[in-house]
Amino acid sequence: MSPIPKQLFRCALTSKNIQLGTKIASKQAAIEEAGRVLASLGCIESGYIRSMFEREKMETTYLGKGIAIPHGLPKDRALVHQTGISVVQIPAGVCWGPGQIAYLIVGIAAKSDEHVSILAAVAEICNDSGAISRLARTDDVEEIIYALTTQQHSRPNIEEEKIDTEAIEVVVPKQITLHLQPATIFSKVALTFTSKIRVWYGDKCADGQSVTSLLKLGIHGGTPIRITADGPDAAAALNALRATVEYKLSLGEESKLPIFEAECWKPVLHDWIISGISASNGLAIGPLIYYRPEELVVTDTPQGTHKEKEALQHAVGKVKIQLRQQISQKESQIEATIFRTHLALLNDRELLNKVFQKISDGHSAAWAWNSVITQCITEFSQIENKYLAERAADLNDIRQRVLQLLLGTERRVIPVPGESSVLIAHHLLVSDMACLDSKHIIAICTAEGTPTTHAAIIARSLGIPAIVGAGSAVLDLLPGTICIADGSAGKLYIKPNEETLASARQYQMGLKGQQKEEYQARYHPAVMRDGYRIKVVANIGKPNETIGAIEAGAEGIGLMRTEFLFIDGPPSADEQYAAYTTMLHALDGLPLTLRTIDIGGDKVPSYISTPKEGNLFLGMRGVRLCLQQPEIFLPQLHAIYRASLIGPVRMMFPMVTTLEDFRAAKELAEGVRQKVGAPPIEIGVMFEVPSVIFLASEFAQEADFLSIGTNDLVQYAFARDRLHASSVQNVDGLHPAVLRMVAMTVRAARA
Repeated sequence: MSPIPKQLFRCALTSKNIQLGTKIASKQAAIEEAGRVLASLGCIESGYIRSMFEREKMETTYLGKGIAIPHGLPKDRALVHQTGISVVQIPAGVCWGPGQIAYLIVGIAAKSDEHVSILAAVAEICNDSGAISRLARTDDVEEIIYALTTQQHSRPNIEEEKIDTEAIEVVVPKQITLHLQPATIFSKVALTFTSKIRVWYGDKCADGQSVTSLLKLGIHGGTPIRITADGPDAAAALNALRATVEYKLSLGEESKLPIFEAECWKPVLHDWIISGISASNGLAIGPLIYYRPEELVVTDTPQGTHKEKEALQHAVGKVKIQLRQQISQKESQIEATIFRTHLALLNDRELLNKVFQKISDGHSAAWAWNSVITQCITEFSQIENKYLAERAADLNDIRQRVLQLLLGTERRVIPVPGESSVLIAHHLLVSDMACLDSKHIIAICTAEGTPTTHAAIIARSLGIPAIVGAGSAVLDLLPGTICIADGSAGKLYIKPNEETLASARQYQMGLKGQQKEEYQARYHPAVMRDGYRIKVVANIGKPNETIGAIEAGAEGIGLMRTEFLFIDGPPSADEQYAAYTTMLHALDGLPLTLRTIDIGGDKVPSYISTPKEGNLFLGMRGVRLCLQQPEIFLPQLHAIYRASLIGPVRMMFPMVTTLEDFRAAKELAEGVRQKVGAPPIEIGVMFEVPSVIFLASEFAQEADFLSIGTNDLVQYAFARDRLHASSVQNVDGLHPAVLRMVAMTVRAARA
């Protein structure tokens, strides 16, 4: 940790700003206390506290990982006498929103940007779950002051690679392209080791701990790569990275929301048509509006090396905070995942090294940032892999966001039309789509772009018809011109006559009618043709997916993968309880089945210690690991039984291989149940390995229900990794052997 220079940290933080050991029961009281401290220091007028509440109504200030940063609206800066920070520590935590428990409340009153250094430090703390846990319980004011006035600086020089003593060769799974999200996963694992990691692809070499460096390799699935490690933990690093490539990269495969072929509208004869590429299905009618953001003008007018480096740190830190807030606010997992990849780019040390070097060479922060990112965009655009080349748009997005702060210009904002309109633009960035008013923007048509850009992916997730790659002709149309945007066909019909408009409206009505029928029938019971009733439940990985599942017609949650609550850090029992109760309130009496944490194999968070294993899928996994590490298992059991007092909960144990393991897990659960004082709940077992299939009758006697996990069952039955490129064709879930195992399980359950 390196202290922030005093001239960078102009916002004083002393013991007077900090309240330790506070007992607060509500978010409202926490915000009021943070504001009271600021007022007592003379930083604000009392009316600014009201502004803090108004900000909270507009958007949550929960930053994540137990930290909230309440602050007022820009319009009320006149109520700020001087920039100030207050810190309210709540050891027991306070509920900030569904599944959000805040322990540190960092109140902010800012006249300009003097507070950004502390926000950057807060963002760094969010990467360290252990630090948050310590700060939430410390009785030492100086520890909090130190944490908020220091930042991580990790910019080692990238040297020429020497001959490494250890290396491995591994084949990237056939279905994987090493695009932004898999590269992020790989570099995140590599960064947990002190050894220098290099990745070789053909005659090209990349820093394995840098996302942008990895992306430039243009790695295709089904091809070999060579990974080298030089350092004291080289062997462990290579072992972990082999497992990451072979098993874990598929977890980073973003949902690209494929464009399903839709029955297109068939217009009557129409002359004026601009053709592009279908990016999102649907049909919309409305006037055109334009989005023409001004191109940022960057000049090289440095104000001194130190000041320029400070400016860059400020800007990058602030964008990181904006991204974290957007991630926490997005209900769509697709959008949240895209923003996480942008955050990874901002954390890329190779990228930042180059910018800082240019500043050291005498250039301004804005010029250095623009120069380095533009060069990187050029390199990406030249990658042969088309999908990887399109990731240049993500780099352009973070280029724009940071430059806007460095140059002091206003953020790009898509105009909000007074009526439902078709948006025309040269191209759109992800940050543009994030602030798009989907109620009034009923379709999109861009001159450039492809269906696989992240902006197009978000359009599909929002259900907005979109046409991309329509050419410069769309930019010459007059604003207000009535058009028909056919996203399914990738065509824009200009100035349609009444007959064409009537035809399009009739098609829209028919489509809406069909959708309405499907929507109204979503709660009807699912009955097979032979009259057999099937209960349809949903599988989810995040609490906020519950409402969408129920709205889609699910009759409950059949599998909640609780391990995804553990990905970014170990959640406390209270945080888990908050997540489970959030789901139960949304379910409103429908059943919730919680699978206890399934860690191991391809899902091993860095903070969990597991023994070194030659084959991760045959080692400490699921319930075996939980029995070995009760400090992880017991808090979860406690949270589950507490939640069972709120609504109907069932629990099942993953990766059970013997009756002894199942009994041991049930015994621990029973001890927790008695302590909580909860009534018994149904406890089931996952059937994922052949051993339990052959003991199905015995398990059926002791378990309340059985759940078949066919993904793992298939690979263990055939000794073939379902994710490995050489095996994927031979892993068949409908193989007679698999169907017989399913039949054996069903017979045992019915007996």
